[in-house]
Formats: sequence, C-alpha cells, structure tokens
Amino acid sequence: MPHRRRHVLTGLLALAASPLAASPATEEKLRAIMQASAARPPDAERLREREALLREAEAALAAGNAHKAEQGFDRAALILHSADTEMGLVRSYMQAGQYRRALAFGAHTAGAHLDAVGGAALYAWLLHAGGQDAIARKLLADAQARAPSQPLVAGVGRALASGAPHASGDMLLPPARLAPYSHAALLPNGARLVATGTLLGEGRAALVPAQAIAASRRLWVRNGLGQLAPASAEPGRTGERALALLRLGSPLPAPSLGSVPASAFPGAVAFAVAYAHTSDAGAAWPLLRTGFVGAARGADGDRELDASLHQGLAPGGPVFDQAGRLAGIALADSTGARLLAAPRLREAFAGRVALPTSSEAARLGPDAVYEAALRSTLQVIAAR
Repeated sequence: MPHRRRHVLTGLLALAASPLAASPATEEKLRAIMQASAARPPDAERLREREALLREAEAALAAGNAHKAEQGFDRAALILHSADTEMGLVRSYMQAGQYRRALAFGAHTAGAHLDAVGGAALYAWLLHAGGQDAIARKLLADAQARAPSQPLVAGVGRALASGAPHASGDMLLPPARLAPYSHAALLPNGARLVATGTLLGEGRAALVPAQAIAASRRLWVRNGLGQLAPASAEPGRTGERALALLRLGSPLPAPSLGSVPASAFPGAVAFAVAYAHTSDAGAAWPLLRTGFVGAARGADGDRELDASLHQGLAPGGPVFDQAGRLAGIALADSTGARLLAAPRLREAFAGRVALPTSSEAARLGPDAVYEAALRSTLQVIAAR
C-alpha cells in the first residue's frame, strides 16, 4: 500500500478510536499477543492447536458463552497474530456488551491487518452502528480500493449506503460475522421483526408500539447481545394508547437506566437507538443516531423528532439525552416522528413499571450511550 494511503488510514483509525486508545486492558492484550507470536513462530502442531481453539471458541460464542469464547480466542491469538482470531475477540466483546472494548480492539485489527479486509468491514460496521457513519464510510472506501472484488466489503458498502443496514447472507459468516449469535431455533417459522422496544423494570418489562403487536398471538424480545425472551402483553388500560407494556417470561440483563425529570428542550441533542426496519427476525446490533429534539407537540410534553433520528429504523426505540438518561420513546405517525416524553410515560404507567428519574447531568460520549443501549434496546418479534 502506498505510504500516503497507509498514513490516511492510520489517521482515520486513530480518530475513530481516540476515546478508547488509552485502554490499559486493550493495550496489554495487544502487547501480549504480538510478543508471544514474535517470540515463538508456530510450527505445524501449534497451528493445528490454533485451528481447534478457533472452532471451540466460535462454538462457545454461538452457544451464547461470550466469556468462554473470549478465553479460546485469547489462547489462539497467543499462537499467531492473525486477523481471524482478533475478529473473534471483537465479536466476543460485543456479545458480552462491551462495545467500547470491541471498538478499540477493532481499530487495531483493521489497521494492523490491511490484507484481511474482513477486519475493516467489521470495524466499519461497528462504527456505523455506534453513530460514527462518516468515519465508517471512509474506512470502508479504503478497504474497497484495496479489494474491489471482495464480496463482503461490497455487501457492507451497499448495506451502509442504505442508511439502516441489516446483516444477511455472507455478512453472517465468521470470522467477520456482523451480528450477535442467538437461539433462532426458539422462534417458529414465520416469526418476524415488528418493532423496537425499550427494556424497563429491572429487565422484566418492556414498552413497545401497541399497533405493532395488535394482531400477534406470540411475542418475543431480543437485546443487542442476542439474548431472547418470550413476552406477553399485560392486560389493562392506561392513558397511553400508543404503547403497550410487555411482561417478559424470563428477565434480561438491564443497565441502570434513569430518565429525565422533565421533557427535553427543543433543540437539545439526542441519541436515538433502534433496529433497522426489516421483517427479518435474525439477531442484530442496534443502530444509534444523533440528532436534535424538535418543537413541542401538544400539551403533554411530547416533542417532534429530527428526521435523522428515525428514518429507516423500526419504531419504539429509546431516545437518550447527552447524559445517557431516557428522554422518551420514538414513534412514527403520518406526520413524521415524535418523542413520547419520559414524564408522560411515568404518569401513564405509574404503578405498573418504574421509570426512576436521574439528576445526573455529566455528558457521555455516544459510544458509552450505545454500550448501555445494547441491553436496553430490544427487537420485538411476533408470530401469529
């Protein structure tokens, strides 16, 4: 690769990972990997051991055991400094809900293994998912220039260009698999994604668009870690007709989620998180968008939402303020999208699900907001 192109790529990688570059755990692991492979070049027996470790780690990840998978990929990485092993580690971190760690390690994989464009494709996908679309596109364009006929890179390029990518086909193959694993066998044929939901109530409840589930007999929710739970709509009427309250058959891990004490001001920065608007019920990572809260809509504290916060996304996802507090839930209607404000939700669902307020005002980066949203943002899956 020409020196100038390598320099540009290195700069982009540094920019994208700058909040994470000083992570001691990541730096220590990378040093150990490179020192081990340099000190002892692997012979044929060690390479066979590595292949076995990769198979075992991938199987553990597919079974939902991210910790065991990480251990296996770690051992394989100490045998050979290779992109496939590092992509496995990145995906293990994602399936454990460690987005910032995955992003930091993904930056190394994409920059150190320029001949393996899968690393760049995975890193670009994660950047886009976390709201860094411009950098993701630049990285992917460079990968396409290096490997114009590589189908994975071309597929990711088309998906990102759509604005709301959803992994399918070859994009679901390891080592670069662009989605979490999940127990798809638990879903019947014909199950489909109908909306996004917001996890509440210590992981035992969710608020979802009522219209999306009205004709469904069976329901499930799945978080961004691939964890699936059956759900059922709780009977009973509230003053809020646009949303339904689901009770989960088994709890999902929930982040500590506080909500804003008052409706967001028009013009305030907001982070919306939701899943791509598709009927495909396959596991996926949610997508974060950054935009602005619009003008007041009615007398109940609702707000209009900037178009960039909802286009291409399934309705019902949480919207956060810059402190990572729940500002409300995004819904679409004939006039665009609106934010059902958190104070309205507290009143409508009082006594049925808790939405505690938070006075925390320290700003978070979008990477920290997204990491928490991997658990609180749900795919809503239905079957008749």
